[in-house]
Amino acid sequence: MASSSSHPNHLDLNVAPNTTRDTKVWRPSFVSQNRHLTVNDSVMMNDATVVIVARNFLIPMDEMLLSVKSDEEAIDDLMASSIQSAASVSNMADCLRARANEVQELTTENSSLQRMLHESQQEVEKLKEENNALLKLVSSYSIDTLRRLDILQVSNEKILGDHEWLMAKLKRRRPLPSKASKHNIIL
Repeated sequence: MASSSSHPNHLDLNVAPNTTRDTKVWRPSFVSQNRHLTVNDSVMMNDATVVIVARNFLIPMDEMLLSVKSDEEAIDDLMASSIQSAASVSNMADCLRARANEVQELTTENSSLQRMLHESQQEVEKLKEENNALLKLVSSYSIDTLRRLDILQVSNEKILGDHEWLMAKLKRRRPLPSKASKHNIIL
């Protein structure tokens, strides 16, 4: 948008891209009869700049409406327009402040949720470690129980073997009473 390198402080605000399809789009023109506006011009420090900017911010339809009015009516309408513009800017500022507050609240909530997520992840890691310790304990208990069960089975088999051996030895030494002889003893 800067016009040429020979004038580094000159900014031509009239340069606009050529658009053949968009001929009804209004583009303000910041040209006065005396000079172009530059990047060093200030609305706050130069009344001529204020006039250029104010005059060129009018939309062509407003310009036509104001041209048929008296100077006082035009000034009143421009003042009303300025007040409406200021109110509009103020409303936009309020909306931006509200949005900034909303963003701040969401940022705070996000930080809180991230902290909660981090704490939850730490708790999950702690529970995983406890789970692994319990799995090792259960595995150890299971192995120990199976070992004891094997010992008990061997011991049981030995006891049964000893019992059968004793019963066989007793049979050889004295015969067991038969049912008939038991009956006679009881009578």
